[in-house]
Amino acid sequence: MNCQFSSLEQEALLHIVGPDSLKFLQGQTSCDTRKVDPNHALPGIFCTPQGRVVCDFLLCELDEDHFSLRLRRDIRSSSSATFGKYIIFSKADLEDTREDWKSVGIWGPTSVQALTELFGEIPAERFGASAGEGYVLVQLDEAGQQYECYLQESTAEALLLRMGELMQPGTESEWQALQITSGLARIEAVTIEEF
Repeated sequence: MNCQFSSLEQEALLHIVGPDSLKFLQGQTSCDTRKVDPNHALPGIFCTPQGRVVCDFLLCELDEDHFSLRLRRDIRSSSSATFGKYIIFSKADLEDTREDWKSVGIWGPTSVQALTELFGEIPAERFGASAGEGYVLVQLDEAGQQYECYLQESTAEALLLRMGELMQPGTESEWQALQITSGLARIEAVTIEEF
């Protein structure tokens, strides 16, 4: 199959847990969080009140009242600290040190076939999501050739072994080059202004 996968070590998940998670994010981010559910993820940015970008992210639902913002690992802590200034009156908590979910990039012309064999049901639209026991899969493009998969620690090893049977190993650098070619700019420590 013409499909590759790679662990995304430079990416991290900032977890937001609690019944007010989406309500809090609705007031703080650029996206309409009311559209996020088990079948839909959303990209967005978080800015200071002065309009300075703190981080870009991909928001998805991992479980009931449990959401994650996928962002660059080198700004997770600083982004969490900035979010933390505003979350104190919400029924939600930020968890920025959790490492129990792993990010994986999957790409190539036969991604749909490989992922269908692996998971059964997969998303069918850009930013569509599907989930099962210990994983969430998000389609990033219109053509169905770029996906991010978030694997819970308890299922990651088995699913990564199965990916190795169905796909060819790639590198995170190849994934990042594909994202740049697709026009996706990312915020990371070297591109943000101190505030």
